[in-house]
Order: sequence, then C-alpha cells, then structure tokens
Amino acid sequence: MSAYLRQQPQITLKLAMQALQAALEQAESRGLRISITVVDAGGQPIHSAHMDGAPAPCREIALNKARTAVAFNLPTGDWQARLERCSPAVRQGLPLQAGLPVGGGGEPLRLGDVCIGAIGVSGASEADDTLCAQAAAERVRQLLAG
Repeated sequence: MSAYLRQQPQITLKLAMQALQAALEQAESRGLRISITVVDAGGQPIHSAHMDGAPAPCREIALNKARTAVAFNLPTGDWQARLERCSPAVRQGLPLQAGLPVGGGGEPLRLGDVCIGAIGVSGASEADDTLCAQAAAERVRQLLAG
C-alpha cells in the first residue's frame, strides 16, 4: 500500500439494513413516525426509510444528520456542548451552515474508533430521534463484535 493512500472501511448494505431495522423497531415501539438514512464513510446514502405519516422534510434532515455525524465522527447531539467551548462567532455561525444540523439524531457507526458510516433520524423529538439512532449504533456494535 502506498504512503499516499489510505484504506477506509465502509459499512455494507447488509449491515446498513440491520442498523436501519434497529432504528425502525425503536420508533415503532415508541409510536413514532420518522425518516431514517444510513450513509457510508464518505457520506453517501446507502439505505433509507420514510415511515408512513412522517413529515416529508424529515427525509432531508435525516440525511443531513447522518452526513454531519460521519463527517465529524461525532453524534450530532454532542454539538451543543462542543459549541459552548467555541468563540461567539463560531457558536452563532456554525449552526447556520446549510446541511449542518446540530441537534440530536445523528450517530456515527464505528468499527472500534473508525467511523464506517452513520445514521440520521428525524421526525420525532430530539430525544426520540437520538434514542432511535443510538439503537442503530448499538446494533452495529453488537453485530461487529461477533
């Protein structure tokens, strides 16, 4: 392998389907209607679902949450605490960036410390979106642990 290249593990469709199913099960158990998107390590969508009755704009919000989580290898719900340590200009400006949601519902999917993809959930409260996304991340951890 060249020193000028890096290898990046990627989530497979099979694993993305398992992650999405875990989020869907969590939503159904709570009576929620959400949109869910799973992206690979490059932020490209590989699997998604939009539950009956979920608000239409949630499709795009879920995708943006997933892309933000994978880009920073950080749950989107952690942004508030991170922003508190930043200058006023960053605290005010960063949340205004298009496609960069800073509320909960985006979770990186990891193999150890390596981000292999992410899931974004939108359509319920921030807390419920986060619980659904965390259920998916936990399912991925369990499946990769063998």
